[in-house]
Amino acid sequence: MNIFFMIFGEKAVHHVQAYLSIRTFQKQLGPDDQIFVMATHPELYASSGVEVIPISDDTITEWKGKHGFFWRAKIKAIEYMAVHYPDRHLMYLDTDTILYGSLSDLKRRLDEGCGLMHLNEGHPSEMTSRSLRMWRQVEGHTYGNVTIGKQHCMYNAGVVAIPKDKLAEVSQLALTLCDGMLAEDVERVTIEQYSLSIALYERTSLQEADKFIGHYWGNKPAWEAIAYELMARAYMEKLTIEEELARIDIETLRQTPYYIHHSSTARRLKGLIDSCFKDKDHKYL
Repeated sequence: MNIFFMIFGEKAVHHVQAYLSIRTFQKQLGPDDQIFVMATHPELYASSGVEVIPISDDTITEWKGKHGFFWRAKIKAIEYMAVHYPDRHLMYLDTDTILYGSLSDLKRRLDEGCGLMHLNEGHPSEMTSRSLRMWRQVEGHTYGNVTIGKQHCMYNAGVVAIPKDKLAEVSQLALTLCDGMLAEDVERVTIEQYSLSIALYERTSLQEADKFIGHYWGNKPAWEAIAYELMARAYMEKLTIEEELARIDIETLRQTPYYIHHSSTARRLKGLIDSCFKDKDHKYL
């Protein structure tokens, strides 16, 4: 199986997240598995032990398409991998993910013709605000011979895994769906996510991947601290990749929640207090 990440820019936090995710997968890689990082700054992966695919800002601009939709680039990256590496299952990952389940079991699902995305978030008709507006604009519309209906739920696209014999079909249909919605000026909230969800539903037996892969979008500060700690120690102690992998204990990682609900009232009160009692007397070297 080919596993890949796509990372734009130099902001360290995203690359640190990617390193943590990469290391959790490297603990279970088989002889036919390979990890790729598609990055605008490939030099940041010199010590990663993965295959790096350099991409330019011009490529990203092209992948955004004529409507300039940033996240269309995710589908184009999947299409790129499908075209260049058609003989293996493919899994795209956001950087804020970790492997905590069995990679062999996950690959077995793909062998059986299942597609995987992280989690079924429900149907957009039952959501609020922008996702609901998007649904009202696309309900009953047909793109690429697929008519969008109540059977098409929204899956989280932090994980997108496609069986090898469906790579071309899924990537092409997802792109057709995305471009069709953009051409109709649909609400730009989760168009690429919904397009991938529909394409995988139509061309595979779509399942959730949350039993294998954690997606900590709901508690990033805690997980980023873990990633920074691991990387800092690896650098200071000059650890090999094998030594880094030995330091990562999945059971210990599971003790950190991947989601925490923060009170909106507490957030507003903190903002009010911070605005009333501002820091002062800044001193510099």
